[in-house]
Amino acid sequence: MPSFEGIIHKYNASKVAFEFTPTKLSNVLIMIGGMTDGLLTVPYVVNLPRVMKFLGYSVVQIQLTSSFQGWGTTSLRQDVSEIMELIEYLKSSEGGNREKIVLIGHSTGSQDVMLSLLAHPELIDGGIMQGCVSDREAFTMDAPAETIAQLTKDAKKLCDEGKSQELLSHYYTKYVFNTPITAYRWCSLLIPEGDDDYFSSDLPKEALERSFGKLNKPFLMAYSAEDQFVPSFVNKQQVIDNWKSIANPQYWSKHSGLIRGATHGVESADSQEHLFQMVTGFIKEFNL
Repeated sequence: MPSFEGIIHKYNASKVAFEFTPTKLSNVLIMIGGMTDGLLTVPYVVNLPRVMKFLGYSVVQIQLTSSFQGWGTTSLRQDVSEIMELIEYLKSSEGGNREKIVLIGHSTGSQDVMLSLLAHPELIDGGIMQGCVSDREAFTMDAPAETIAQLTKDAKKLCDEGKSQELLSHYYTKYVFNTPITAYRWCSLLIPEGDDDYFSSDLPKEALERSFGKLNKPFLMAYSAEDQFVPSFVNKQQVIDNWKSIANPQYWSKHSGLIRGATHGVESADSQEHLFQMVTGFIKEFNL
């Protein structure tokens, strides 16, 4: 197995983040993984530092409470709280007095980027959302619609009864990578316009106006062209065009679009190079 040089930062009492070499550059790109991800699991993260160093950025990957199998019992808001802790640490003398902070999220990490930009724009200079798929649509690809609907109805009943943090049975977990999951997180993911539901293809204009329409920092949408977690009925380019029509053109990156040949995790060398071109173009476009 390859080894990687860098620095482990302890940004709070129980969490760390890994800064890849080259370290201690003035600006930082924070990598946020998706469901089941942890340090070094996103395929392209190990190649980001060689690209970002020419732009004056170190790459730091954050460990969250939701990393690996923790996502089922946490929330986007908890993720964002921990991301803000890391940002405050990096901006402190202990963390290197960093200047610009850009976030890049993979998969559900894109939802973290969206909420971070909406809730704390004063701390972030820009955001990149890669593999920005709908978890609601993805989870129903290989499961009977009637079954998911009934399970969601029962989970919502628990939430309505004040039992949102109750762990759901194995009838639920088998549909979510055998991960322990609370009633709240299930509903957040599976109910239309739930807390996690930013990227579904069927969201009404009003919902998109509350997310894309309110972003006031530069952002890049990097959607994997061959994403295996996107149902066949979804027109990826149409979804991107819809987001663009809602967003403020002052902040929507002209480099947004489909990553050529990319699977969800952007595994191939060619697709990674295209992603890196998009990221580089984005940073230069807004002088970040």
